Amino acid sequence: MTTGPEKDAAGAGGSLGNTQLQALGAALGSDPMSGVAIFGTGGAVIWANPQLSKMFRGPDASPAQSIGRKLKEVYPESFANEVVSVIDQAASSGKPALMRTIWRGEQIYTWVQPIKSDASEAAEGTDTQVLTISRKVRGDETAKDLFPMVDFEKFDTKVINLGPLDVLSTRELEVLALLGQGLSAADIAAVLHRSVKTINTHRESIGKKLKIDDRVKLAVVAQRAGLRLADAARERT
Repeated sequence: MTTGPEKDAAGAGGSLGNTQLQALGAALGSDPMSGVAIFGTGGAVIWANPQLSKMFRGPDASPAQSIGRKLKEVYPESFANEVVSVIDQAASSGKPALMRTIWRGEQIYTWVQPIKSDASEAAEGTDTQVLTISRKVRGDETAKDLFPMVDFEKFDTKVINLGPLDVLSTRELEVLALLGQGLSAADIAAVLHRSVKTINTHRESIGKKLKIDDRVKLAVVAQRAGLRLADAARERT
């Protein structure tokens, strides 16, 4: 009879032995496109790979700066509290979650997967742990498109980090978001109930602030951030 992680792996589409699971974990942890971490309750950072540190804290960051600490000691409190809430909810419910945020000017989706304790860990009172996998996702892809066959909770963080886009006003972010969707000045004017002249003025201002005087390049910036209209009103950090 298959039990524990092997049973979970079998249910996911095939049976994996411990050696294969270890290889899978090693590959995932070293994947240059994925930020991976394991958290305890309350946002305690148990383990993280270098990619996650660089993704959220910059190119010079390392896991050693976070491991053994709680998220609120490493990130702005308002953002950390949101992430901890998602982690703890997934841990208590046993139901996975997908969290979307904009951080350092790029859209990041984080898959939050509860880790089931085996009998020995439960007997020792080991805290429920959660595995997270973060990836940068360009464009306005929805959770349904990314995981169409999986039942999960979806969250958009109320707090975002716009990075270089933080110089833009709320209205300019709205215009940039719509530019990223390929809308013309006339279309944007209709959506925002403003004149075409006003929209063109905002676009010129965006270009000057970001030092990008090209509509196509501005659209690429918006797509990298996955900007949506609602993001313009989110709390910035």
